[in-house]
Amino acid sequence: MATIVRYYARGRHPKGFWGRRALKDMNGKRHAALPEWVLPEVEMDKNCRVLDVGCGGGANIARLLEKFPEGHVTGLDISTLAVDTATEYNYRAFKDGLCLIVGGNALQIPLAKEIFDLVTAFETIYYWASLDYGFLELFRVLKPGGTLVIANERDGLLPEDEVLYKAVGTMRIYHPEEIELSLAEAGFVNIHTRKDEQRHFICFTATKPK
Repeated sequence: MATIVRYYARGRHPKGFWGRRALKDMNGKRHAALPEWVLPEVEMDKNCRVLDVGCGGGANIARLLEKFPEGHVTGLDISTLAVDTATEYNYRAFKDGLCLIVGGNALQIPLAKEIFDLVTAFETIYYWASLDYGFLELFRVLKPGGTLVIANERDGLLPEDEVLYKAVGTMRIYHPEEIELSLAEAGFVNIHTRKDEQRHFICFTATKPK
């Protein structure tokens, strides 16, 4: 449990030596399982514009670029180290103008409204100061008819999730019903929840009304 606590504590705002270790781990094989479960079910045009919120080390940006080869992917992270790491990880796509990595907070995204067809957030809502304000910001930057995908490795249903939340102190693992309610209050419709009961993975998809 101590190892898990350290991992999630470092994941909030990676910096320094341990931050680099955390970002390397984010880009590793263990964390591939969640996006490999989620992304095949996401159906969008190949030329869609994507925002990945809390992009970490940039591995999911690479996956999104592969899935949408004619599109553009923007990554957002509050950590300067994460922005640099993700840019380096996707350097060729960055040089070719296919992706952009910017610094910023999910609750105050430094981008214009209604410019993305798809917004993704993997393993990041745990750290937001407010789930409601975060979803309002994602709603703002999505185009009408756009899709939101929220994916977590923890569904809040295990007893250890509460222990982890209290131990880390700077994160919160939400129950599915809390996330669904917050999405609805932000204005999203067509909210769908998909679960991997064995691994406790959970994914929410929702759309912004046209």
